[in-house]
Amino acid sequence: MKEPVKNILKNSPRMTLHDTFTFTCNKDIPCFNKCCADINIALTPYDIIRLKNHLGISSDEFIKKYAVIPFNKEQKIPVVIMKLRDNEKKTCHFVEKEGCTVYKNRPWACRMYPVGLASSEQKENNENEEFYFLLQEDGCKGLEEKREITVKDWISEQGINKYNEMGKLFKDITMHKYLLDGNDLTPEQMEMFFMVNYNIDKLRRFVFESSFLDKFEVDASTQERIKQNDVELLKFGYLWLRFILFKEQTMTINKEILRKKTEELKKAKAKDK
Repeated sequence: MKEPVKNILKNSPRMTLHDTFTFTCNKDIPCFNKCCADINIALTPYDIIRLKNHLGISSDEFIKKYAVIPFNKEQKIPVVIMKLRDNEKKTCHFVEKEGCTVYKNRPWACRMYPVGLASSEQKENNENEEFYFLLQEDGCKGLEEKREITVKDWISEQGINKYNEMGKLFKDITMHKYLLDGNDLTPEQMEMFFMVNYNIDKLRRFVFESSFLDKFEVDASTQERIKQNDVELLKFGYLWLRFILFKEQTMTINKEILRKKTEELKKAKAKDK
């Protein structure tokens, strides 16, 4: 059984972008592929977009085939975990003898390994201080290799920068003050959150096949962009979530809809008098 994350954080020294570590992973390493089994990999929204497009399937199909959605009463927001094969070793669906079959579009967590990222407790300015650490797991022979690299160069080499860029937008939602202050999402809001973050194809149908574009002002160039590009649609979805969940002025309501709503409120107030 793998060591709990809390224990790893206690036992591993904090690292900065400029700290170095030694690591190599290739087919000649005796433990090749062993770290891709019996592991919990939380998938980010950007992970799912990259993976489902690599596989040529819809986000609906990806979630059904390759994802698990755990839930407990203390959970504030839905999360998605990579589903493993139902075999003795609990291996990843995308790993074969020759290695990872989705390597060019592998998830953030797989790219980062053996480097981990964590946040310290909140400071007075309400910002978490992020730091890196090394996952020194028993049996990982790659850590015994002589190749030395900085954390910064590892992130660049593994193509993690784009993942981090999208991850920040995701974190801005999941770590929003509204949620940190203890507010709960309604079941309907949870569905909205899940759709935007984990089911991009359903979000596209929602935007273009419902009355969404009648209710909100979305210019033609934006419509064309989000119709064709999953990443642009995800960014657009975050604006809508901020509007719907946190009451931020990130979307513009159609003027006619707004006028009718204003009239309805005035009539309602008049009746109450």
